[in-house]
Amino acid sequence: MLNGLNKKTHLVIIILIGIVGFTFLFTRPKSVVKDDDQAVQQSKSDSVSTTKQAAHKLSSDSEKLLQSLQTSLSSSKDKNSIYKEIANLYSKESVFDSAGYYFEKIAQNQSSVENWSNAGDAYFQGFNLALSPANMEFLVEKTRAAYNKVLALQPANLHAKTNLAMSYVGSDAPMKAITMLREVLDQEPNYIPAIMSLGGLSMQSNQYDKAAVRFQNVLKLDPNNVNAKLGLAYSWIELNKKAEAKALLNDVLSQNIDDVMKDEIVKTLNSLK
Repeated sequence: MLNGLNKKTHLVIIILIGIVGFTFLFTRPKSVVKDDDQAVQQSKSDSVSTTKQAAHKLSSDSEKLLQSLQTSLSSSKDKNSIYKEIANLYSKESVFDSAGYYFEKIAQNQSSVENWSNAGDAYFQGFNLALSPANMEFLVEKTRAAYNKVLALQPANLHAKTNLAMSYVGSDAPMKAITMLREVLDQEPNYIPAIMSLGGLSMQSNQYDKAAVRFQNVLKLDPNNVNAKLGLAYSWIELNKKAEAKALLNDVLSQNIDDVMKDEIVKTLNSLK
């Protein structure tokens, strides 16, 4: 449950998830869930109602393709292949809750680590970019259910365990996230997503010195990790190491990064003048 998760806390999570590399900074999803009071009940909704909620969010070409795929579903003997096309279509358009719905249908038809992981990843992205509390609650429960399916099949799966841990950030059990991430690092000390996640959580709790150390450790393992550079730069800003932060942000600007991220970095650099 997400009781007590306020908008400010969730905004921090969105930024942290961007830092650890699951999504780009400051992006927003295209939601397909009806109203806040109906969101939690959507786990039982059928594919037709789900796609109708989202169709107007898609580009014109994608909407035409979606309609064609929906039409072919009724006569297809290989529904999973069509579900995958629809899921990938929604993912491409950043409609992650609908993508998760179709990836989950694939996993229900053919249970495997890959299929449940795809469902978990889509729901995870949808959760981290959701804006309404009911939407968050619905999607985080779907996220956890999918990743728990992965771990039931493959208990040592670091990716699923790390993302599952991050689903507890801002919940009634925030220490569960820390505990699970430490378990991941006990299993694999150099697993970068877990290190990044702990760095992000240190930022959230204003422990910028610890966050900086985490991000520096990542850069020792992966010197070109843009997200680690961003985390370190913003930690340095909070530690009043502005010259170092500016140099690092300018370094990131010289790389091939998302335009939205680039704009935010420019704003940050201008604010440091």
